[in-house]
Amino acid sequence: MTAAIPDSFCDLVTGTACGVLTTIMPDGQPQSTVVWTDYDGTFLYINTMRGFRKEQNMRLNPHVTLLAYALDNPLRYVEVRGCVVEMTETGALEHLDGLSERYTGRRPYFGACVPAELKARETPVLCKIMPVRVTTLDCSRPRPWPAPLDKAATPVTLDRIPESHLDLLVQPVHGVLTTLMPDGQPQSSLVWCDTDGKVVRVNTSCERQKGRNMLADPRVSLVVIDPQDSSRWIEIRGAVEIVYAGALEHLDRITRQYTAHPQYYGYVMPAEKQQRETRIIATIKPGKITLDAIHK
Repeated sequence: MTAAIPDSFCDLVTGTACGVLTTIMPDGQPQSTVVWTDYDGTFLYINTMRGFRKEQNMRLNPHVTLLAYALDNPLRYVEVRGCVVEMTETGALEHLDGLSERYTGRRPYFGACVPAELKARETPVLCKIMPVRVTTLDCSRPRPWPAPLDKAATPVTLDRIPESHLDLLVQPVHGVLTTLMPDGQPQSSLVWCDTDGKVVRVNTSCERQKGRNMLADPRVSLVVIDPQDSSRWIEIRGAVEIVYAGALEHLDRITRQYTAHPQYYGYVMPAEKQQRETRIIATIKPGKITLDAIHK
């Protein structure tokens, strides 16, 4: 059955909010990229190119997930798990030009957003997605983002992460973590993340869906987008290792990094909830890394 996106969240898929689409690689690894989105009240639409990795993935496995959120208000988002029901080249270029105008104020796509000569060798594909499960969150804290991220404030290094994007993992920028449900469907959620200089870390609990997913299947992807420039982002694919020791201390430390609160339980969440949760640190050793690949 088709699930509907609530009217109060439709702006996230019909405006200029960020969309993170996750498809499944042939080996079962989730792969996530930033995309432009559209919605007609029943179906979601994204536009890609024939032969691109996500296009190939969707032809092999139609199960996808899209998480859309506004960069200035990441705690308001919609996650749509669904199935690709049609991929067509008919009308795809016209649709892409419309997306280009909406997201950038410029058209046509070939010539205004990417070099015009690419049109001769690339063919747009319009992908129609039937939502089957919709999850929303609205803990709205809209705010204008301050000055651009301070790259000078990133003294750590992380193996295989380019210095040009290390700031996205060191400073308090929300990430989109995708795990795999028991049936193989990707599941995405907004997370806090950081790094210790060796691995990327996400804190959750064994009782939450993403925690249960990672305990059963360690394959994940993490996308972190520059809050001031949605064309600048990093995707990390890899397998997590679960660490229990020090998880509560890490949670409080990352809480102070992302919020004005001194600790998580008692401030972000009720203190009594601590007794019902087993905190874990999901550590991701960078495997495959993709940067800024909107046109890929």
